[in-house]
Amino acid sequence: MTPSVPQLSVVVPTYRASDQLRALLASVAAQNVDPAMAEIIVIDDGTPGFEPSAWEGLAGDFPMTILHQSDNGGRAVARNAGIQIARGDVVIFLDGDMTMAQGFLQAHADFHMRHSGAIAVGAIRWASEVPDTPFMRYAGSRGVGRFAAGQVPYKCFVTGNSSVPRQALIDVGCFDEIFSTYGGEDLELGYRLHLAGLKVFYEPTACSLHHGWKGMQGMRESMATYGAGSLPLLLARHPELVDVLRLGFLRLPLWRPLRLAAAIAMWPAVHAVVHRLACWGERLGCVPALWFDYLWWYERTRAYLRASRQ
Repeated sequence: MTPSVPQLSVVVPTYRASDQLRALLASVAAQNVDPAMAEIIVIDDGTPGFEPSAWEGLAGDFPMTILHQSDNGGRAVARNAGIQIARGDVVIFLDGDMTMAQGFLQAHADFHMRHSGAIAVGAIRWASEVPDTPFMRYAGSRGVGRFAAGQVPYKCFVTGNSSVPRQALIDVGCFDEIFSTYGGEDLELGYRLHLAGLKVFYEPTACSLHHGWKGMQGMRESMATYGAGSLPLLLARHPELVDVLRLGFLRLPLWRPLRLAAAIAMWPAVHAVVHRLACWGERLGCVPALWFDYLWWYERTRAYLRASRQ
């Protein structure tokens, strides 16, 4: 008998995160849908000693393929490997430090029944063990968290919880594998999908729980990595995204007010004050979102400017 072809292919990259992967697969097994609906594709991105056979059967009755990459090539490389072997008409991207809420698979399937040739971005909620702090609430409110259900800007496309017609991914060339460090690969792909005519929708019923968290200091380190490594590549590929990335001030003459304001905002003394105020606010349980917006932008922009001078 020829095995049935799944409607959905869930592509999960993982690296040195065995406990999180085990929890993710348990949440797959708990999904209340016909297992023939979806296949699970796990790509281990070079974890030393990773044994694919050790994970067989942990997704319940859902068919699962486990790939082990010999080298750590980054999430773009890992996800492309999953896309290439996916059999479903729709590819769901799910980060390895997440679990599926009940109804996750059905929600993505229902979305694509209603919206042919479109992209769904699901809701990402913090798991119960993640501390409830002003910064974590802020981080959870970014992206599609700022919108109601429905069509959203393409820049909201993220690969932590989203689904895309597989043929559209193939048509635009999948992820750009030049992105090997944190950040950028999802925005770059989302932009090319946007240029190809695909619309992005927020589908809050497709909910995943995020177990990995970094806190404010972790965010600063991630933004510095993004600014130094991925941001120069992203702007080299698509210089027209300079305004989307809030770097448009760099094109202005030095005497323009916006350029002067940005220069002042980049002073270490200004950053030190805002950072200290944000740390105090964290302890008190209240921080204006604008302060976090500034810290997010500052770390990324400072790293980008330093990398650009090299």
